[in-house]
Amino acid sequence: MTRLDGKVAIITGGASGIGRVFARGLDREGAHVVVADILEDASREAAAELENEGLGLVVDVASVESTEAMARQTLEKFGRIDILVTCAAIYATLERKEFLEIDPAEWNKVLDVNFNGIAYSARAVLPAMKKQRSGCVVNMGSVNTYLAPAGRAHYNAGKAALENLTKTLAREMGPHGVRVNALSPGLVEHEGTIVPQERYDSMAHERAMQRQMEPEDLVGPLLFLCSDDAAMVTGHSLVVDGGQIFR
Repeated sequence: MTRLDGKVAIITGGASGIGRVFARGLDREGAHVVVADILEDASREAAAELENEGLGLVVDVASVESTEAMARQTLEKFGRIDILVTCAAIYATLERKEFLEIDPAEWNKVLDVNFNGIAYSARAVLPAMKKQRSGCVVNMGSVNTYLAPAGRAHYNAGKAALENLTKTLAREMGPHGVRVNALSPGLVEHEGTIVPQERYDSMAHERAMQRQMEPEDLVGPLLFLCSDDAAMVTGHSLVVDGGQIFR
């Protein structure tokens, strides 16, 4: 018997990168995984490769209507929602720009996906969890919240706001049996990113564990937060960065 047998998990941004690795990890632990992603073919391919019955949905997290449809279709298919992992984000394709160089349209687009998209996704699924009096949300944070590196003002601001939202939702939803946490990784090497290789290499030497981080390094911490092993963990941001910031 695995830790998530019979649970239903939605993962936004689950069609590629870290999200796709997370979908496989949740599947291995027995969950039915809904892969929610704006990439139609990739979301369905990711769901089809899972061992347990899954579902691939086309979802734009920056749209209230789309996230509400995501929750509705999940409930129609499986009858419940136990886990939400908010992995959809804009990062890998972002060029580093100083704050004054960021166009307002780019600023709004990043925050629409990276912050509003998480709020809309939570807003869509929390009523079902509240009704069940059980469930957990794991929001993808970032060590950028604490490091605030130059050239990432919009990304940093969204992740910092997300940490406060996580704590607020944990406070509000705790009386209803719902936990809300964040998983905050350091720089992770995966496909699709435009981060120069030398940045990955230099980051590895800044860590206590002097190697590059891969998506698989985050699966164990995610499964812990999603499982009953973390039954009394809520409002927490779990930093997984190989010992870079020691927060």
